[in-house]
Amino acid sequence: MSNISGSDHPNPVIQSNGTTAPPPPAVVDRLLTDAFFAPLRAIVETAGFTRKCIRFDDLAFALLCVMRTLQDSKTGRAFLQGHAIPQIPELTRSNYFASLSSKRRLAMMRDLARHLRIHQLPLLRAKDDALAVFPELTGWEVWAADGHKIAHATHDLRNEKDQYTPINAIYKLDERTGWAELLALVKPTARGTEHEITTLKRQAPEDLRCGATKGRHTLFVYDSAIIDFQYAYNLKQSKSTYILTRWKDNLAPMTAIPRTFDPSNPANILVLSDEMIHFSNYPGVWRRITAKSPDSDEIHVILTNEMTLAPGVLSECFRLRWRIEKAFDQQEQKLDERKAWAKSETAKAVQAIAICLAHNLLQLFGATLKTEEGIEDTKVIKAYHKDLDRREAAAQKAGRIFPRALYLALYRPTEHSLQFIRWLRYHLSRPTCYQQALKLLRPLMAIYI
Repeated sequence: MSNISGSDHPNPVIQSNGTTAPPPPAVVDRLLTDAFFAPLRAIVETAGFTRKCIRFDDLAFALLCVMRTLQDSKTGRAFLQGHAIPQIPELTRSNYFASLSSKRRLAMMRDLARHLRIHQLPLLRAKDDALAVFPELTGWEVWAADGHKIAHATHDLRNEKDQYTPINAIYKLDERTGWAELLALVKPTARGTEHEITTLKRQAPEDLRCGATKGRHTLFVYDSAIIDFQYAYNLKQSKSTYILTRWKDNLAPMTAIPRTFDPSNPANILVLSDEMIHFSNYPGVWRRITAKSPDSDEIHVILTNEMTLAPGVLSECFRLRWRIEKAFDQQEQKLDERKAWAKSETAKAVQAIAICLAHNLLQLFGATLKTEEGIEDTKVIKAYHKDLDRREAAAQKAGRIFPRALYLALYRPTEHSLQFIRWLRYHLSRPTCYQQALKLLRPLMAIYI
């Protein structure tokens, strides 16, 4: 790993006292490492909440956490030996793991993630907003959330059932851009972990607003674990935060009154019904929206307490929730983040934030490659078009309408190919000039090797 702490010079060399010295004058291009980590370095240089430590400063710590997420080291010791200590020779195992369990470092990571969002998320949305196809969502925050589990740390204790408890974290994902954030860690209990709704109810309601400014609304998309009617009613009344979730078959509404909707609206093309729902023991008015799949016999039913948006818009927002599942798939299958780094709750929170930082830097870097270099993962895009061709043919054979234009307007690649991730890992681990690295990347984005 080169240029981990950064400086004004395009390729600094880290010294044992934390200072930098200029490299040989032959360097004419910035490094790939500089380009990838530039958003994080910019925050540290301007925000003023990090500390300069002689051996292991906050920027180096944050960058190492992101690097550990991106690299495929199986253990902390392997990461130290293969990536961290070669860059920071004074770093020791005890110093590294103590930093992971430092509450001050955790607070710094939270601040770093918050400032990165404030400065970079608007820029990412300006480059490409997936929900721009729905003008009625202008000004809305639309975020999906879900819990994701990874395995326990090596030295974790067993619970009362003599079993290891997996680490469950609730993440949220901006449906406009794919930006990810940690919402909370689910607390372990004597016999496992608490229910996710318990964790959500413990969070400040403002956290579920997902950055919505005063007078704006939030649509919070979750699975059926979030169905707590009083909780949802309180969020709607006090914070203009609306719940969108999957219908549960065991729900028993007292009344179901059909609502009219505009079938000429392209967003409503798959909607079968839109109903106003009342429950005898729960407050508030709800909607049950039923939609069909265009290429199969599947029926999708969702529940929401938002009463103004078109039913098809809400149905598509719930369908787009699968992007958070794809983000988890990338985290687990491609980045190999399947196990906790350390046993303390602080270290587990640091890891969860680092996972989000790595994900968001990938989003930002991908947007930069597309807008500034004209580089996209065209083989992945071609595969999506091929899948649409297959689905459209199945729909036509069954005599159904297939909303290809809508699906294309909403489509954004949600995972990076392994070829891209391998390319990035390789060049983040050695001093590669940015343009030279891009020259090697272009053919990898066209075809599978």
